[in-house]
Amino acid sequence: MFYYLLKYVFLGPLLRLLFRPRVEGLEHVPAQGAAIVAGNHLSFVDPLLMPAVLERRITFLAKAEYFTAPGLRGRLTALVLRGAGQ
Repeated sequence: MFYYLLKYVFLGPLLRLLFRPRVEGLEHVPAQGAAIVAGNHLSFVDPLLMPAVLERRITFLAKAEYFTAPGLRGRLTALVLRGAGQ
């Protein structure tokens, strides 16, 4: 639920408006089934823009330290990542 709110209501429209991403090869991404999408990391916002421009849900691998970091910031980071399905 949180993923779809971020993608379609909060972050997705804002990111598409601010960054105007250009996508090549979108026609090669299947509508369903397994797929590996590899970004070329031209910017720090690539992991945010990929879900905004693709129709299907994307899940990223995240290192364990993001979920076990100490303090309030660590707990908030873990909460957001879990809520986004990472």
